Amino acid sequence: MRYLSERKAMLLGGITALGAVAALVALALAQAPEPALHIVSPADGGAVSGGNVVVRMQVAGVELTPRRTGNAAYVLLRLDELPPVKGYSDTFTFQDVAAGSHLVRVELRRADGSAFNPPVRSQVRFTVQSERS
Repeated sequence: MRYLSERKAMLLGGITALGAVAALVALALAQAPEPALHIVSPADGGAVSGGNVVVRMQVAGVELTPRRTGNAAYVLLRLDELPPVKGYSDTFTFQDVAAGSHLVRVELRRADGSAFNPPVRSQVRFTVQSERS
């Protein structure tokens, strides 16, 4: 009978330890900053001179990196209806953008390619002014 008591005690101790680990993981996740994304420039409704458009973003709560670390992420940028481009920096340059009105959309994605829930997105409309000689 004593053998069963010790076994039960070990089992209960193991369950308690697993519960403590789960609680610590939940606490760490709760304290982790929510991923956030904001396009700093170009300004929404703003104008850009010339054909190269530099998109500057403010990113929080993740690390933009191709490495698969715990909080690794990348940005997926789309200019108008062009195919999306993957980036690992808070700055990206679209080259030779035609004069006129444009929309740039940016989304944060997890390192494995999945979207955050809820999705973390930002977009701006801007105008490229033609260069005058």
